[in-house]
Amino acid sequence: MRGLRRGRVPAQGNGAGRRNHLLSRLLAPLVSVAVLATLLLLAAAPSRVPDAAAPATTAGTTSDSLRPTSELSTPSATNAPTNARTNAPTGGRAVADAKAPGGATTPVTFTGPVDPEPPALRAFYGKAVAWTPCTDDDTFDCGTVRVPVDYEQPGGATTTVALRRLAASGPGSRIGSLFINPGGPGGSGIEFAKAAPDVFDDAVRERYDIVGFDPRGMGQSDPVHCLSDADLDAMYAADPTPDTPAEQAAAHRAPAALNRKCLAQGGPLAARMGTEFVARDLDILRSAVGDERLNYYGVSYGTMIGALYADLFTSRVGLMVLDSAVVTDAIDGGAPSQQEVDASARGRAYDFDDVVDDFATQCGASTSCPLGTSTAAVSRSLVSFLDRLDRRPLPTGIDSLPLLTEGWARTAIASGLREPSSWPGLVDALDAAVNADDGEALASFAMLLTERTEDGTYPATTFGRSHLLVTCSDWPATPWQTAVPSTDVLENHPLWARVEPPATDPCTGWQGVRRNTLLVAAEPATPVLVIGNEDDRTTPIQDTQALSGQISRSRFVTVKAAGHGAYGNDNDCADAVVDGYLAGQRAPENGYVCGS
Repeated sequence: MRGLRRGRVPAQGNGAGRRNHLLSRLLAPLVSVAVLATLLLLAAAPSRVPDAAAPATTAGTTSDSLRPTSELSTPSATNAPTNARTNAPTGGRAVADAKAPGGATTPVTFTGPVDPEPPALRAFYGKAVAWTPCTDDDTFDCGTVRVPVDYEQPGGATTTVALRRLAASGPGSRIGSLFINPGGPGGSGIEFAKAAPDVFDDAVRERYDIVGFDPRGMGQSDPVHCLSDADLDAMYAADPTPDTPAEQAAAHRAPAALNRKCLAQGGPLAARMGTEFVARDLDILRSAVGDERLNYYGVSYGTMIGALYADLFTSRVGLMVLDSAVVTDAIDGGAPSQQEVDASARGRAYDFDDVVDDFATQCGASTSCPLGTSTAAVSRSLVSFLDRLDRRPLPTGIDSLPLLTEGWARTAIASGLREPSSWPGLVDALDAAVNADDGEALASFAMLLTERTEDGTYPATTFGRSHLLVTCSDWPATPWQTAVPSTDVLENHPLWARVEPPATDPCTGWQGVRRNTLLVAAEPATPVLVIGNEDDRTTPIQDTQALSGQISRSRFVTVKAAGHGAYGNDNDCADAVVDGYLAGQRAPENGYVCGS
């Protein structure tokens, strides 16, 4: 994503530790996207923060003056969502013992008609999934759904979307299906579904079939392979600070050449992998499982899918959770001034410096930090190290990766800094490289976080191969992509300038289809739950609040925690809010705050 940053939630309270472990393990490969995103993407314009903050009620307190922004009417049997197995209405029925903090919660009910499914797509809608037990684990069911490659030409080429289902454990109280997506872009919902027994609460799994899907062109869904192993190696090894005319010219030529290659190899599907297409696919998936409305949980870039779905299929929004949101608006607002560019860059640099400060503090918490005795000393040590590598790479002793270049070291540092659980390993690897000229440990560290094996290969389904196609489809070209901070900004933040340097726009020369819905202004009848952590360095809470403001009647919840992703990360209050919403069908108070 644009300006992608990642942290991890520290343990809090007595929450589900196993859920936290599995969700973190599932999202760990996404850390490599932070690196690839920095290599490929310029950060977006500064986040838009709503003019007025939402009202707040802290967990453990109540406020009679704060009430939900909309009161929903009583469900009717004809318009309520139905149980796909029994065809019985389920809307408005709450679980009596569901955990439901959130201030003055409101029962969620479903009224009003839903829009008809498009007649032009009748060949795709209403085709039930032919579920069969998954070959790797018959606890789950697997299936595929066929969708058009181009929605403007539904009679043309088609592609398949792969699904994995964990059937509801309590079919008597079943609400329907809950589609899930872990972000990315291009993260595997199939893998997410495998972790569903431990990620989602028993009350949620009783009431929903949990359904994960690999977005079009990704993973098990007719994958498009945009980047080869050699391409990924070259990306991670690339000089992050080109300083000769030849290096700078090569950096500017590379994106257009890569885009031409990706589109040529992937054909019409490669040109149509943006989130708008994924949202349209999702409505066909909803129809295929027999649900009238879509129930959905999306985290990180998965919120983009949910927001666009809500804009495109407003009447069919059921219960929807958008966790740690991406701002969807994509209006460039004209060419930025140098002052605006520098202000945006300073903001990102200060965020990065905060991470380095935390890293340096932890490095010296129990013993003397081998990288320096202060944050400034650690920063100077790493800047000097990267500059040395730019002149003379270190040997690694690894046959498939014999030299640790500045690019590979930068990849390791960028990945490691965004994953605090990896800091002890990062310190050890940097100690060997910085102080003993031994590049093996740091090269191995970078390979681990980028999913590269020692023989030089990457997983066939890694979304690093094709997520560029989603990015270029989703984000129209703007003058921000070619904006470069002033020299004084780079010099005042030297480590940031090397680890998260300004880059050439990766979508230069893009000829694929671009997103049409550049502004989201959805007005679903049901309240969408938008939740995020207060200290999230990947998707800042201001972005999550901004997305909530784009969806009428949404309920915005702040969790006083750090890291990326609020649900399933050891915060009891956040888990209870989401579980109460999904299983208990009760929406929290808008502006509610889960205390630490």
